[in-house]
Parts: sequence; C-alpha cells; structure tokens
Amino acid sequence: MSFILSEVGSHPGASAESGYSRARRSARRTALAGLVLAGAGVALLASAPGRRGEAAGAVMVAVGLVALSRSARSDPQQWLRGASGERSTAALLDALGPRRWVVRHDLVVPGSRANIDHLVIGPTGVWVVDTKTTRAVVRTGFRRVYFGDRRLDTGPLRWEAEVVSRRLGVAVRPIVAVHSEGWRERGGRADGVRVVPAARLVRRIRRGRRRLTTSQVRALAESSAGSFASFEKRGPTRVPSRS
Repeated sequence: MSFILSEVGSHPGASAESGYSRARRSARRTALAGLVLAGAGVALLASAPGRRGEAAGAVMVAVGLVALSRSARSDPQQWLRGASGERSTAALLDALGPRRWVVRHDLVVPGSRANIDHLVIGPTGVWVVDTKTTRAVVRTGFRRVYFGDRRLDTGPLRWEAEVVSRRLGVAVRPIVAVHSEGWRERGGRADGVRVVPAARLVRRIRRGRRRLTTSQVRALAESSAGSFASFEKRGPTRVPSRS
C-alpha cells in the first residue's frame, strides 16, 4: 500500500497550459491593437491635410504593422508542446512505482514565478527534473548541449535544485529530460547538469547507490508538500507506507 498525503498535486503541464492561454490572449490583443492602429493611420492619411497629418498617419500605420508582425511571429503553441512533453515525462516516471518513490509535478517555487516540472524522491535521492521538448537537432559538446544553434541554459534548473536543497535540507540533483525526435545518444552535460533523452530518464534515476531509506523518503515527501505548493490541485500525492 501507499500512504496518501492530504495535499493534492497538479497534473503535469498545468502551468504550461496556463502559459499557452496567456500567450494566445496576448497575441490576439497585440493583433487587434495593430489592426486598429494601422486602420486609424490609413484613415488619418486619407483625411488629414498637411505634412503633420501625413507624418502622424504614417507613424500609426508603421507601428500598427509592427504590432501585427510581432503577433504573427509569436508561437503560443510552444507552450502546448511543452505541456505535452511534461505529460510524457510524467508517464515515464510512473514506471518508478509508488511503493518506493514519490513523484510530484508542476510545483511552485515560493517567492518566484518559476515552477518545478517534476520532483522525484526515492532510494537514490532527490531529483529535480526539467522537461525540454524541441524540434531542433540536439548536439552535445564539452559541458554544453545545443538545440540547433541555441545553447541549452541549465541555470534556472540549477537554481531550482538549490532552492529545493535548502528547503528539504538534503542534496538535490538536477537532470534534464529531452523529448526530441532523432536524438539517440546516451546524453551529455550542460554546465555540470546531466541531460538525457527522455527514454533514458528513469534508468538514470534508478542507477546509483541507495541514499535514502523508505522512512526518509516518506519524511522528505511530506516536507516537500509543505514547502512547495502545486500549481493546480488535482490528484493525490502518494508516499511509501511505513510498512
């Protein structure tokens, strides 16, 4: 059996889904403002006599077109891709099982707008897992990982792990799980943080010496519930029973 905490957790990707809604609303507002401004500028050009009126109309049209262009370049769907990746990672982490492991998703970092994608507590220790979903080619180098031409920045994840470590009073290991078609390497490191294909995540977490007993896992899980609130309250958080 598994002990059930009274605290309930977010479903994976909840904060990313919320980000998608915000990004879509923002893109729509920007597009509407651009249309209104450009339309007003055209009307001013047609009706206002003199250079001053023409100049003002031209500026309004230009600003409106810039707003429309910015709206067109925005990609709210990236938030949905991120949410989908987090759900996929959560499904992989289900393989750890509830008897010896505790997995929590989408946790708010106190005093910030950051969120922890996945917190894993089990025999091999405490892990903060960050999910990345990319359509770019993934490449590894010395202490670096690239998504296309963009270098993966693990700074935010390292900071999140430090916060969890301070709150729980134990060492915490950050790890990045990458969902990407075609990346079949064993993984790499980015500024000291292990980066692995998502399919290798559970294997990596299970590896290593036993660091925590079942009672320690249970105590840390309860401590995490008091330290890190869920973004959205859905579903129970399971903690290994005392037996």
